[in-house]
Amino acid sequence: MNVNTASICLGANTPDASVRLEAAYAFVDTLGTVSQSTPPYPTAPEYAGETEPYLNQIVILATELGLEDLCRRTKAYQTAVRDENEYAPLVNIDIDIVEWNDTVVRQADASASYYRTGLSMLKDI
Repeated sequence: MNVNTASICLGANTPDASVRLEAAYAFVDTLGTVSQSTPPYPTAPEYAGETEPYLNQIVILATELGLEDLCRRTKAYQTAVRDENEYAPLVNIDIDIVEWNDTVVRQADASASYYRTGLSMLKDI
């Protein structure tokens, strides 16, 4: 079986963002093996207009899943968590697969400072 590597960006800007990131991290860890991650770190919103700051985290996941299956599972989790969001219009979880086997699959996220900040943190870990 092939092992794939995904760079995943987690984010939330609700009052319970740290709890949401912790739960999302635990979920992502069930989809493979987390080989590296940043601690949660605050960032300014970039694409959400004027809103609360975000708490982000980058997770590097080794997985036997394919990209389509990984996307389907992470988006299903994201949708379920967002359905219980009591802080709308704030984001209680965002999960984006930004890189897949060293190929950028979400250019906007890869170019964003919230993602680049996390990547620089990974290099320092």
